[in-house]
Amino acid sequence: MSIGEEEGEKARKRRFRIALGSGFREPALNLSNLLGKGFDVLKVKSDLRRYFLEKRLSLSYIETYKRSEKIKRNLFELKSFLEARSIALYYPIKNEVRTQSIFKSAKELGKDIYFPRVQGTILEFREVTDLSVLKIGRFGIPEPGLYSPKLEIKDIDLIIIPGIAFDRLGLRIGYGKGYYDRAISEIDGKKRIGLAYDFQLIDLVPLERCDEKVGMIVAESGVIICERRM
Repeated sequence: MSIGEEEGEKARKRRFRIALGSGFREPALNLSNLLGKGFDVLKVKSDLRRYFLEKRLSLSYIETYKRSEKIKRNLFELKSFLEARSIALYYPIKNEVRTQSIFKSAKELGKDIYFPRVQGTILEFREVTDLSVLKIGRFGIPEPGLYSPKLEIKDIDLIIIPGIAFDRLGLRIGYGKGYYDRAISEIDGKKRIGLAYDFQLIDLVPLERCDEKVGMIVAESGVIICERRM
């Protein structure tokens, strides 16, 4: 990268409060070029999913820990998080932003914590007081037991959502099963918070009919309020 390009990147980072995802500088992932060509949304999302998942899996344990701690600090500065009495978390897999420390600190603040459990084609949210009670469930993800106390998602104050990539309007790429899209479809966008490493933030996520947005993204370098135009 030349000095001029580097300065331009720093300016964009200041303006948007977080770094741009770097993937779209590569021709194979340049969505700006694809937009005018009637591209296949499913194929592009599949390519993006594979690319960013591989990039995330390349992180070392130390990298995921340090990056996740930065994200946690930004999350704990949010008024909406501090005021929330109940929070839904996810258990991280495949180098997702770690939530174990978030769980521990949130419990110390007296918050009730819920984790998703796959039940047929939907997600149920059940209370967890200790991570040791989570058991491997469908798709290999640790989840609460069937008899843990259940709370309807509409009654949970904040929903913390994972993703493989996000754009600045709050659209996300997940694993393609649609569980979170169905779960959050009837709750206020302000209750939906995505966690992401800086490199997972991209210019555009192709939109499908059933895709749901998050209202806010918390990353290493700051926070994006997705309802606002940048």
